[in-house]
Amino acid sequence: YVYVYVYFTFTFTYVTYLLTLLTYYYYYYVRTYVRTYVRTYVRTYVRTYVRTYVRTYVRTYVVVRTYVRTYVRTYVRTYVRTYVRTYVRTYVRYVRTTTTTTTTTYYYVLLLLLYTTTILLLLLLRTTIYIYIYIYIYIYIYNNIIIIIINKIKIKIKNKKIKK
Repeated sequence: YVYVYVYFTFTFTYVTYLLTLLTYYYYYYVRTYVRTYVRTYVRTYVRTYVRTYVRTYVRTYVVVRTYVRTYVRTYVRTYVRTYVRTYVRTYVRYVRTTTTTTTTTYYYVLLLLLYTTTILLLLLLRTTIYIYIYIYIYIYIYNNIIIIIINKIKIKIKNKKIKK
């Protein structure tokens, strides 16, 4: 059957048109942010030991003498601890690119020609066609930029013969 072939070519070209349009208008880019936080804690412990020795010599018939000796010892200990933390974040963004108007108009003209030829063939073959197109669109708003992602495109085609 010729009309089935026409339907298949129509859907195939339409899907390829949409895919090429998407590839022309959009592209993905991945950014990976690697942040390394280095924190160094320096703690210094100062301990001072003071010891005092008092010695007293007592001699009879002599003046009493007292010796006082003080020992001061200071211990300084420093602990250095370094914490290194690395955060890896990956952002995938969907960004629109600029295209020339000539390519878009070229695609639209091709689509219009394809559509008119299919309608003419359908009229010649005396068949009716029902095309159901389901498009799932996700809209995100990020930094005051509206991002539209077309997730799925389903095309169902049903045809019926016209009774004379």
